[in-house]
Amino acid sequence: MRLFSTTFLALTLLGSVPTACCSNPSPSTNACQIPEETPTDPGTVQVTQLGSGEFRAADQTWPYQLLKLEVPGRAATYAQWFPPRKPGVSPTVVLTKPYDGIAWTGEAVDAKWAARGAGIHPDDSEPHYGPGSSPIAFTPTTPEIIAGEAFIHLVHDFGVLAVFGRFYAGGDLQNDRDDMNAGMRFLAQAPNVDTTRIGIFGGSWGGYEALYAAADAPSTVVPAVGVALSPLSDFAAEVDYVSRWVPARVSDPAMRSRYQQFFEPYFRRIYATTGGDPVTPGTDYTRWTAAHLASTVQTPFLILHDDWDTLIPVEHTRALVAQAPQRFTPMYLQNLPAVDWNTLPPDHGPLLTQHGSVVITLSLGHLLVTLGAADQPLLVPHAQGTVRTWLQGVRAAQEQGRDVSDVVPRLQELTDPRVLMFEPTLGALQPGAAFIAQELNAVWGTSFTDANVRSALGPGLPRP
Repeated sequence: MRLFSTTFLALTLLGSVPTACCSNPSPSTNACQIPEETPTDPGTVQVTQLGSGEFRAADQTWPYQLLKLEVPGRAATYAQWFPPRKPGVSPTVVLTKPYDGIAWTGEAVDAKWAARGAGIHPDDSEPHYGPGSSPIAFTPTTPEIIAGEAFIHLVHDFGVLAVFGRFYAGGDLQNDRDDMNAGMRFLAQAPNVDTTRIGIFGGSWGGYEALYAAADAPSTVVPAVGVALSPLSDFAAEVDYVSRWVPARVSDPAMRSRYQQFFEPYFRRIYATTGGDPVTPGTDYTRWTAAHLASTVQTPFLILHDDWDTLIPVEHTRALVAQAPQRFTPMYLQNLPAVDWNTLPPDHGPLLTQHGSVVITLSLGHLLVTLGAADQPLLVPHAQGTVRTWLQGVRAAQEQGRDVSDVVPRLQELTDPRVLMFEPTLGALQPGAAFIAQELNAVWGTSFTDANVRSALGPGLPRP
């Protein structure tokens, strides 16, 4: 359930490829004992620094550390940490990284996958791999790439913690959840972190990790804001979707087989924790459902979801929102034609792909406006013309009688007086209110100004 990376936008924002240097890591071992519950108290986390380096960009330098985090009775977790540079305490953003391949841990499993390189490989580090198992994709990353993704937060003087789930290394649902919990435990003891201003961001399987990291967060470091793109929120519903919804929706045998092959590695990891299909007696999905999240998550989340998502159906997000609307705020990307499930490939939806840079712009705007200081300029990157193209689609949905009211809060955030919209290819800065007024005027023919656009959006979008 891979999702586009924010790397492309970060590197465009930089205008050049950043540089970093890292010391050699030391070896480690991996012994996994999975507890029945994920403790939410800070508890004990042993921190070992395996390497360090510096990220240089825009005539500035940010130090980082490559960390091994160990909680008794669990497999080790690995993270890349950019500590806040300012004196005192600063906001921190957690980036969930389920798939990124790292080569600096010293573990044999990471060395094996690094030697394989990017591509499709047998899922043979997962303990339940066997005849008939599907392969998985592997994407190696480097500290430089992670630094590029973190740059937009670093330039605002935020700390950044990237926590690696290492899907390729095997494990199961609980192991991934433990990894995220170890990262949150680390923040509970890390210096210079403003524990009242922690944000968390993830997409797809990383969206699952973000939601459940917030659910399990120690009370001292509950994130103040979260953004999840197309998140997997309910595993019982997901198994039901793949096992029963897809066969009912998709009549083409080849496409059905494509779905089954894609999900097979995920099912192995899900079943290793829950015991099997939720309809099977003796299985336990108690801690893996929307109801569990609704009862445990205290973090307000923005969730963005394409309504043609064929990997994690939008109905799952709608069900999660319905259970706790005070915690989960959705924005849906709405496709207008009639859907043909036999022609839709397994992915997160055509609009999420088409408007990927806009989704990142809206996500970053939400995080920055929530976490930024009251008098802090907030740079929100965008790609030339993309917001206008997206808004033209919003107007088309509006003309068909669709409810597009969920767009308004996202636009209002970008009119915050602190926001400066930054177009990196042009090097252009523009106050957020002026930018949103300009885009609305171009699409709806209005005459809003930076002085009145925020209040003008109060009743909703302009009528066509």
